[in-house]
Amino acid sequence: MSTSAEEGTHLSESTPLLTSGSGSEETRTNPRSSGRSSRFRLLIIPTLIIIVLVYATNWYITSHSSVNQALPFLGKPLKLRVYTNNIRLDNRYPVKGEQPWSKRKKQVINSIDFNTALGHANVVCLQEVLHNQLVDILEGLNKNAEQIWTYYGVGRNDGLEAGEYAPILYKNSDWILLDNQTFWLSETPWKPSKGWDAALERIVTMVTLESRINPLIKVNVFNTHFDHRGVLARKKSAELIVDKMENFNDNPSFLCGDFNTQPKDQPYHVLSDAGFKDSRKLVDYDYSYGHSTTFTGFNKEKEDSSIIDYIWSPYFSQGNFGNDTSPVKDYEDEVANEMNNYYNLEHHLVYDIVIKQFGILHNYFKGFYFSDHRPVVASYEITRTHLL
Repeated sequence: MSTSAEEGTHLSESTPLLTSGSGSEETRTNPRSSGRSSRFRLLIIPTLIIIVLVYATNWYITSHSSVNQALPFLGKPLKLRVYTNNIRLDNRYPVKGEQPWSKRKKQVINSIDFNTALGHANVVCLQEVLHNQLVDILEGLNKNAEQIWTYYGVGRNDGLEAGEYAPILYKNSDWILLDNQTFWLSETPWKPSKGWDAALERIVTMVTLESRINPLIKVNVFNTHFDHRGVLARKKSAELIVDKMENFNDNPSFLCGDFNTQPKDQPYHVLSDAGFKDSRKLVDYDYSYGHSTTFTGFNKEKEDSSIIDYIWSPYFSQGNFGNDTSPVKDYEDEVANEMNNYYNLEHHLVYDIVIKQFGILHNYFKGFYFSDHRPVVASYEITRTHLL
């Protein structure tokens, strides 16, 4: 009896008892039932764990697939080249020294083609472009079918084809167009209009582009041409652009164009005080190329000598800055001021932007000017360092 009692006690401690009223006494004390229950637990618990792990793994892979796809592009630099030029409209009444568009267009096209032939991230901003000139330029650039150029832009007079364009050109092989907009520099920017004391309608053309070889890199490019007479219009135009760009998106933005504004003028300081970086001033004189001024006119004997064409860039991390040995002392508080965060946006936390080159190119060849403005070119290295 004592052996039986000990066995009973052992079974009682090792076999979970059902609550009162559930099952029979045999269920509570039958060693066969207890063995089956133990084996069941040994089988079902690992199975459940495996099922949970499989589902969790599938969820993780699915939810992080975009992250996994993006990882190879992190830290991969993209070399962006930005080219801007006021090409001079096809003028029916040319001034002294100005050649007709039929003669000038070849060098305009050749300059663009030569300076954007290499790389996978070229963007061209042009001003004073009439529709027939835009057609000529695209036909000239697209003789090489492997590199098809396209554009976004509208005529400023009607928002279609009338009047001057400020088009942005890019290659389909380089970029995917994500967004495009036009707004007028006026109190009614959503429709064709003159603003403030401007003599003519003025516009801003904007695109958002995604790199085809590194889809993590997206940039905004703005292209404009400020009024040549309206002092108030130029100031208000700068303020309007600041507002538009500040409230646009978190992608790095580049602003190009003919601003009819010199560095000492108020519109220039509206832009620089907002955080724009004049790319001309980000590169040490020893590293820049070409001329020091952008506007020439058409008088070879007495060229104008003003700076009115710019490429404004966003926050950057480093570059070839001015120094005490540079013959040009036109830098604003050197590196400290230039490192100011652009608009206090957060794209500098995920992008590393370095200016590599800057140049003001020649515009006088074979005895004539192809434009009264020199082309301005800047090259940057953009690296996506983090995901949002």
